[in-house]
Formats: sequence, structure tokens, C-alpha cells
Amino acid sequence: MTSARLSLIALALATASIGSAFAADAAAPKTRDQVRAELAQAQRDGTLIADGMTGATYRQLNPGYYAPMPAMSMKTRAEVKAELRDAWTSGELVSDGMTGATYRQLNPGFYPTQTMATHMDGSTQVGLR
Repeated sequence: MTSARLSLIALALATASIGSAFAADAAAPKTRDQVRAELAQAQRDGTLIADGMTGATYRQLNPGYYAPMPAMSMKTRAEVKAELRDAWTSGELVSDGMTGATYRQLNPGFYPTQTMATHMDGSTQVGLR
């Protein structure tokens, strides 16, 4: 376990140094202290890659060990509720997590079909039947 963690830290440092070598702004390379600070922050956040095969981070593998990341939403609660209501009525919510099938795909007869009407002036309007 200790050797694996040391290998991971060495890999993170090597990746950070390689990344700075290919950075667009080569005139301002990172100092060792900056790299160490970034590594310490990544360890605290759990954003270091824990599993090289899947690319999973420590946070993804052990979510209980880390404080939740702050989430910022650009939508109001009313907008989110309206989107959910629209998705529910049109059958766009995912029903089967294994296949990703929506309610509309599993039960097409329960939901109205979408149509596109073309008006005399050439404009189109999407509607439900």
C-alpha cells in the first residue's frame, strides 16, 4: 500500500513536471513549491488518479473520505422543476439504468408523439399529438 502510494505520488509529480514543460507559457514555469502545493491540494481533494486502468480518482472510489465539492448551478429551482416536469410528461427520463432506455422507448404508447407542422408562411412549429 505504501509503495503504491509513493508510486502514485511520483507519477503525479512526473505528470506535473511534464505538463509544465508542454505548457503554452514556457516563460513562467512552476516552482517546486507550487507543484508540491498542487499535489497536496489534490491529495486533500481526492482528485489524484487511484486506478490507472479505469482512471477513477480516490474521491470516486471512496466518496465518504472527502468533503463534498461545491456545486454551482446556473439555473433556478423553478427552471429545474419545469425541466423535470417536461421530461416526465414527454417520457424522456431514463427508466433503465443498465441500458439507458427512456420511458418513451420502453412504453411508446403512453406518450404523445412529436410532430412538426409547417405553416403557410414557411415557419415550423413542434407540437405534441
